[in-house]
Amino acid sequence: MIAVLTAILLELLRAFGPSAGSTAAGAGVAAGVLAASVLAGPLGRVLGDSAVIVSVAGLVAARLALQAFEAPPYALGLAAVVLGMIALVLTVGGAEGGAAAAGLPTGIALDVAVRSLFFSWDVIWQPGPLPWVVTGALCAAALVLAWKVPRGAIPAGPRAWVVGPFLGLATLTMGSPAFAASQAGVPLPAASGVLIIGALFAVVVAGEAGHAAALWRRRVLWAAGPALAGALTAAMLATGPVVLAALAAAQLCAALLLARALAGDGREGVGWAGLAAGLGFAVVVLPYQAHQETPLGVPGLVWPLAGTAMLALAAHLGRPRAQGAVAHEFHLAGGCAVALLAPVIALVTTPAPAAKTPARAQFKLLSWNVQNGVTGAPAVDPEAIARLIEERDPDVVMLQGVARGLPAAAGVDLAEWLTRRLRPVSRVWAPAAGRQSGNLILTRVPLTGRGAGGGPPSATGTMTLPGAPSEPRGNGRPVH
Repeated sequence: MIAVLTAILLELLRAFGPSAGSTAAGAGVAAGVLAASVLAGPLGRVLGDSAVIVSVAGLVAARLALQAFEAPPYALGLAAVVLGMIALVLTVGGAEGGAAAAGLPTGIALDVAVRSLFFSWDVIWQPGPLPWVVTGALCAAALVLAWKVPRGAIPAGPRAWVVGPFLGLATLTMGSPAFAASQAGVPLPAASGVLIIGALFAVVVAGEAGHAAALWRRRVLWAAGPALAGALTAAMLATGPVVLAALAAAQLCAALLLARALAGDGREGVGWAGLAAGLGFAVVVLPYQAHQETPLGVPGLVWPLAGTAMLALAAHLGRPRAQGAVAHEFHLAGGCAVALLAPVIALVTTPAPAAKTPARAQFKLLSWNVQNGVTGAPAVDPEAIARLIEERDPDVVMLQGVARGLPAAAGVDLAEWLTRRLRPVSRVWAPAAGRQSGNLILTRVPLTGRGAGGGPPSATGTMTLPGAPSEPRGNGRPVH
């Protein structure tokens, strides 16, 4: 149940990325998330055991309605986020700590698997029958599981607030295959597979932490917090395969901290923990997203580290009772293993490059700032970009503002998606803005050389096409 709710809520929270680009919209998202969490406690007291099924039913109705719109309406999307946050906080608050801590990374694995099948483009933005099938399956699973939510003997209770910073970290890094692929310089299916494997081991760690003495000692927890901070720092500042190892390590450390933080002390209800959950998510994600547009005077890394500090603080302040083994631990781990099929399917179904265009001295070039794939609606629509490029039929496409995991672009990997959709013979990616946005060149002919200027902002790069002048030209004129 927690895994399914986590997957649904992560998609909804990402869908607000394009809307939160303005100050007013961002404030509305923050207010909605905070209001949702504040309402969780009163609803739990008024409705009792029915609170979860009522909130899940409302979430399902809102999510299905959103699928009918090309661009999700702001008010309806905000209502869905409110209901989703309430449902997750109440469900985590009523579960035993180990079960809740194992369910959250399972939700990451489920979310990454679904996104892998669509190459990081969330189904909430897509028309057609297949997105409806996926949405309907997740919503049906949430409803069915909501009828049989088991209540833990020692529920997490007010400790459920830690879901907020955890969701924030998952949105930015630990659950973002586009971020992992861009930072590590690997194909999107490979990045997705590593994140799912990391979630699988995180499930095992979370399940074992409640009754394994070696993982329960305070000195282990003292190491887990700094280790999580170090892993996230490496993931955001480094490049290459080390990024994937850092993200997997971050998932394991986060699972250990979650297991300790969510281990209940016998108190019923979630109290004011909902407020802290909403605040935790807002503090991690919204300033980071704002920093991408307008520097705030502090590094963007500060906000994920703030989420790390919240998880570590919750783990260290806990005085939990001893708990037994998680009943469905290996079922959840098995679900993560099955989820690995999704990136494998995405990899083996990758189309071959289109046929090469014969070399010639002149070629047709299209240069376009695609604004991270976000339309004026706002909506995330890479298919519209691909169709326009096909209509213009260029030999070389030079795109600026290509998102790869930006929260403002709903976490889509536009570079990988367009490469798969347009099947170019050659591709060149030049990152900027912390490697989550940059420039992309797609060509019908193979490149025999490439380079990038290292001078002032006006400096240009060059590329060499076979049979053409060493300087790129379009319609007989140099192109810079």
